[in-house]
Formats: sequence, structure tokens, C-alpha cells
Amino acid sequence: MAGFYVVSWALVLFYAVLAVGALWLTFGAPGPMSSPTPLFAAAFGLPAVLAILRALLTAGRAPEPRKGTVRVSRKQAPELWETVTELAEAVGAPAPTEIRLTLDVNASVSEDTRSGLRVAGRRMEIGMPLLAGLRADEVRAVLCHELGHYARRHTRFGATVYRGSAALHAARAGIADAAVRNPLVAMYSGLQFRVLGAYAWLYDAVSLAVRRRQEFEADAAAARVAGPEAMASALTSVHVVGAAWADFRERFLDPMAGRGRTPDDPMRAFTAMLTDTEYGEALEEWRREQPEPRRRRLDSHPTTEARLAALAVLTVAGSGAGPGPRPGAGLSGEPLPEGVWRALLRPLGGRGPGQPWEEWLDDAVELQAIGAVEELRAPLALLGSAPEPSLDGVLGLLEAGRGAELTGALAATDWGTRQWGAQGTAKRAVGVLVGQALVTAGRAAWSVRWASPGVLVTYDEEAREAAELSRVALTDRDAAARLRFQLVLCGANLSVPLDHTGRVSRLRVPGPPREERRRVHGDKRVVSVGGLLVAVVIGAVFLSSQFEEDRTPSPVPTRTVDQHRPSPAPPGIPGTGPLPTPDCGPDEVAVRVFCFPVEQVLPSGRLTTLPLTPAASPPASGP
Repeated sequence: MAGFYVVSWALVLFYAVLAVGALWLTFGAPGPMSSPTPLFAAAFGLPAVLAILRALLTAGRAPEPRKGTVRVSRKQAPELWETVTELAEAVGAPAPTEIRLTLDVNASVSEDTRSGLRVAGRRMEIGMPLLAGLRADEVRAVLCHELGHYARRHTRFGATVYRGSAALHAARAGIADAAVRNPLVAMYSGLQFRVLGAYAWLYDAVSLAVRRRQEFEADAAAARVAGPEAMASALTSVHVVGAAWADFRERFLDPMAGRGRTPDDPMRAFTAMLTDTEYGEALEEWRREQPEPRRRRLDSHPTTEARLAALAVLTVAGSGAGPGPRPGAGLSGEPLPEGVWRALLRPLGGRGPGQPWEEWLDDAVELQAIGAVEELRAPLALLGSAPEPSLDGVLGLLEAGRGAELTGALAATDWGTRQWGAQGTAKRAVGVLVGQALVTAGRAAWSVRWASPGVLVTYDEEAREAAELSRVALTDRDAAARLRFQLVLCGANLSVPLDHTGRVSRLRVPGPPREERRRVHGDKRVVSVGGLLVAVVIGAVFLSSQFEEDRTPSPVPTRTVDQHRPSPAPPGIPGTGPLPTPDCGPDEVAVRVFCFPVEQVLPSGRLTTLPLTPAASPPASGP
């Protein structure tokens, strides 16, 4: 921490010296500036210094709650609070004063401390996917692990160290952000960025050993209460739940939230996916492989392999015998108020009350089909289709026997990967296209399949026959012709463009609020205009210094005049030649070329009217 302050203040003082030097060269140096580089360095290096100053000011403050977290009171989640309180007593740790929920697959604790001494508050963050995806004993182990940090006082100085690391990275991010906004800032802030980057790497490397040791200590504290087996199972299950939650968000939650559609309880939908038999088999296979996300070299947590090895040799007397919650208490079985879910889903784009999650799932599967249909435009363009491809055009390709060409075009464009994670076949493409036409006509609906694309459920015999014909139309021209006729009987619109299919697709994709757009564009305009004005002012100051008159008086130039050289005629007496130098006596006064007696000069210094006596001419000097 001391090094953090030394490095940061050294960069600030370096900039101060640079700025003073630039101002002195502009306004105090005797001569004009030879280059405007010091002025540009002082002006466009200021954003980097401001970022460092913000880091210095925020490093000593208590950490703010992360964005995307929602605080829940004891009244909103009484069973969860009771569970955490009981586990804190069993671990021998103080209970948190605040519990916040998040959509991340993670759990963490922090303390609001002042230099590691006075504790103003304790915060625990719990990821909702963990409560929905882990078993009760695994959730218990995860919570005990986090409370173990409280018991061993890891969070006292750990928060201070973390804030220093966060401040370093925040300063670098602030410099990078300013550099992206203005290329001139990037040109004159590279030194600060590189120095902070090097020290941030050193800072993290030094504190890495301590933070990893604390994770082993927290694992041991959790094993004493929840048992080593439960803790080991939780370590592997967290990665499995994280992969499943990422799949759920990518395929269902995020696309629907982008259209303003969110469920009233996404955890119920996520639990339905985890408990699906087909999807569960895939998860169990994934679990046996013990996958682990790609780790950074400076990760604060040890590898899962090392933690499992430490738990395997850990022998704790009476492990698992401590008090704990009954199975399922305070976990996914406790419903949360609608306002909590609305606040959690708002950052994803959800607005207004949530849609019933079963109905929301049906619309999500339909949205997948719509996306797959709309992405058929790219492969059809390779086959020279119309500018607005439609179902009629695809049927025309099949009737012409060009199914093999369609298969090649789909493979070339990697169709279906975005919706289902694997490249789709031509048979699936025809089935999805025909199925969505039937859904739009109100003769069928899509049913969710967690481990595979949605299944079409037809409502009558005509729609069922059309679905069966779509399976063989790719290779059978006669079946393609019958399919066209059958779709007309079902009331499907064959000429509708592929990007206007379905009820959900007609929903307008909401952009950011008008105020947010105005603020973002306004910020960009301010940055652009501000940078331009600064450059213009610096250029004007530099140019003015080039044409400014010398501010210091220069000595009067002197030269030796040849006394024998004739002097030029005085102004006002044209036509006169060289004037002789008067050779007056000791009692005479020389006035121009005349000599006057002293006694004839009045005491006031005025001359009376006297007869002018020409002075004697000087002797000739040379030819």
C-alpha cells in the first residue's frame, strides 16, 4: 500500500513539474518557444493525472456494493437470513449486517473497515444460481467458506489490500478510457499507463501468496462444519452450475431480456433446466471431467485441484456434525418478492413486471426459431435468392432439386450455431422454417427442449402432415410440391420475408432510454469539442510566442565614428554640405557651427540678438 501511494504521488509530482516547466517556457522564458510539445504534454496528460488522483482518493474509502446486486432484508428473505445466522454461529464468525443477491455464480464477503481496525459493516453477496443449482449441503459448505473469512479476520486488511489493487486497475482503466476518447491523450499519457501497469502487476504478485493461503484456511473452516466431502463437492459443482447458467443466459435469458421480456422468477426456469433428465446427463458427464474455467496467472484463488487435494488429506474431528439448516431451508425453495427480481433483471434490459416463467419459456423457444429463420438470409444469398427471401423461395429451391446446394450454403455460413451451440443441418433448417410458418398461422407451437432445439407441437392433422413433409422435402421434389400445397391449406403466408416471421419478432428491440442516449452522445460531443478547443488554444499560444516582441530592453548599439568623416546634413536644412566642427575658445560657447562669448549669454540661459561670427574651419585632413 505504501508503494501504491509513492508511485501514484510520484507520477502526480512529475506532471506538476512538467506543467510548471511548460508554463515557464510559454510566459517566462526570454525567447519564443521552439516547439509546442510541452504545452501538449501538460494539457493532454491531465486526464491521466486526474485518473490517478481519483484512485488515490478512492483507495481509502469503503468499497461500494457492486452493480447488479440487490439488498434483501430479513422480512424479504427470512429463511435465508436464518440460515446464514445459524452457520455464522457454527463457524464462530460474526453474522453479516447486510445480504445482497446477485445473478453471478459466486459468493463473497467484505467488511467496511478503517485501516483494518474499526468495522462499520459486513456485507455478504450470494449468487442466486448457486442457491438454485447446488444441493443444500453444497450451499451450506459455500456459505461456511465465506463466513470462514470473517472468522479468521481475512476481510480486515484484505479489504484494504483489495481496494489498493482495485484503485490501481481503476486508474489504468481511467487512462485507457480517456485515451480512447481522444488520441492526443493516448499520445501523452503512455508513461503513466505503463508505470501503473507494471506496479499493478507487482502489487498483485506480492499479495497473491497471502490471498491463496486465506482460501485454504476458509476451506478448512467450512469443512469443520459442513464436512470435507460437501466442500469438495461444492468446489466441482460450482463450475458445473456456472457453465449451465452461462448456457441458460446465452440461449434464453439475455435474448429475451434484450427484447424487454423477463420472467417473474428466472430461477424456477433455471431449476427446470437443471432437473431435466436429458440435460442432467450432459451435466453429469461434464462434472466427471471436472472442468475448470481458464485461470489468470495472478488469480487470487488456488486451483481446484490444489484445494481438493488439501481437503482430501484434511481430517477434522466430528466433521459435518455441526448445526446447520434443514435440507432446502433458505435456498431455492423460498420465493423472493417481485421487486427483487425486477431490480436484478433491470441491468439486462427487463422493464415492467415479469412474465409468468412457463409462458416466458415458450416465447423464448419461439425467439430461437425466429432467429434461426432470419439467419437463413445469409446462406440463401449465396444461392442467388431474391433480395427479400421467403418461404416461397426456399420451396422453389427444393422443387428445383437444389437441396444439396442449400446444404453447402448452410455449412459455409455456420448456420444454427448461435441458437443451439452447434451447426445446424439442412433438414433442421427446413423443419424450423416450416414450423415457424405454422406457428405464425396459429396451427402449432414450440415446446422447450433443454439439450436440443425446440420441438414443434401441431394442433391438427393438416399441420401434422405439413411437419412430416418438411422432413423429406429436402431430397424429394414431389414432397416439396405437396408441402407447398399443405402450407397453403394451413393458412401459412409463403411470401412473408424471413425477417418478419412470428409474433415475438415484431416486438421492437428497445434501445437505451432517450435521456441515456442524449447523455452518451452529449459526452462524446463534449470530449471532441473540448479536445479541439484545447488544441486550438495551445496552437494560438505557440504562434503568438513566435511573433511576440522581445520583452527585455536591449542595449543601444554603439559604434566608433571616424571624427574626420563628414557628418550628414541635419534634418530640416536641405542642400547644405558637410558642417565644420567649431573650435571655440575657453570663454566661448559652441552652438552648432557658431561660437558666442560667455559674457553675452544672459543668466537665464537665453541668448540676445548677437552678430553671428563664423567659427574657424577645421584643418583639412587628407585628400
